Amino acid sequence: MNKNPIINAAKKSFIALKNPYQSVVKVFPEALNHFEKENTNYHYIGVKNKKHIPRSLLEKLTKNGNYLLHTLDAYSLGGRAVDITLKNPISGKPMTGSSSGTAINVLVGINDLGIGTDGGGSVLAPAMSVNLFGFISNLIEEEHVRKFINRSTDNISFTVSIGYITRTFQEMQRALNATFPELQLTVEKTNRLSIFTLDEQKITSALTQATKTDQITSLSHPDIYGPRDPLIAFLEMHLTNCDFLISEEGPVDYQGFGDTVIGHMGEQTYEQQLLAKKGLIRVVNMANATAIVVPKKEFATGYVLICESTTEKIQLMLSFAEKIALSPDELINRYFTNFDHYFPEEFM
Repeated sequence: MNKNPIINAAKKSFIALKNPYQSVVKVFPEALNHFEKENTNYHYIGVKNKKHIPRSLLEKLTKNGNYLLHTLDAYSLGGRAVDITLKNPISGKPMTGSSSGTAINVLVGINDLGIGTDGGGSVLAPAMSVNLFGFISNLIEEEHVRKFINRSTDNISFTVSIGYITRTFQEMQRALNATFPELQLTVEKTNRLSIFTLDEQKITSALTQATKTDQITSLSHPDIYGPRDPLIAFLEMHLTNCDFLISEEGPVDYQGFGDTVIGHMGEQTYEQQLLAKKGLIRVVNMANATAIVVPKKEFATGYVLICESTTEKIQLMLSFAEKIALSPDELINRYFTNFDHYFPEEFM
């Protein structure tokens, strides 16, 4: 990548304007004007084109984190859990919704930070579907989002949370520090944790080996790919008794079609819905909790860390997330962010 930040920023806008994945609604290339200021490293934001995200959040990110609004992003019709109009750039299958365009625009390097809304997995699932980091919390612009009451496709009433999507953990941390400067959400270094995980030995063993902690308690649990109501009750029961809870989920929307609209239409379609491997990511917001998705190396698969929405527990959860966070897949990053792929040299 060119070391000149102005050239890099311009290339991002060129790709956005070309809109190769139909994931962009509007581009603001005039953001490039800010790069006239010397010694400032700006970061581009893509925003899901929904009224739930207030302008005040963009102003806060600009002031505290040198972020600039770059695109308005496409999303699935009616908040559907899959977006039948967009394709997952990696698999070619229908893109996971509803913050579908926001996740795509981060994956391909148009934006550094994507801002979406999550009712029943609409940020966490799209992020996981393309191996990105996803974060939601009902603490982000809490007073604003309370104005909007929604109903899921399976008829559960909820208030949305605002969430972030990034390629790296470091970018996520930057965005959260810019969002909550008064809370000082620095990553704390500690091993004094109370961690609950689902009763799968491979998860516990992998996390113990990666983080050098043995303070992980396995829990019995409902089928995480089954109905939402028992899962909401499960989280509400256990999150009060631990620092955070961890599940492993995915591959999202790869072997199945994780969508209630078609999933309710008979046994076969319901089985396909279960095969989409969307678990607790569908109910984090409905349980009024906070979560971060940490992608694994395997496609569309990741760890989901969930905690109560308190500053202390979020800090502890982020500390653990940093320990298990991987760098972006080199091949995927190189392929999708390569400017020359979108503007190749043509026949002269």
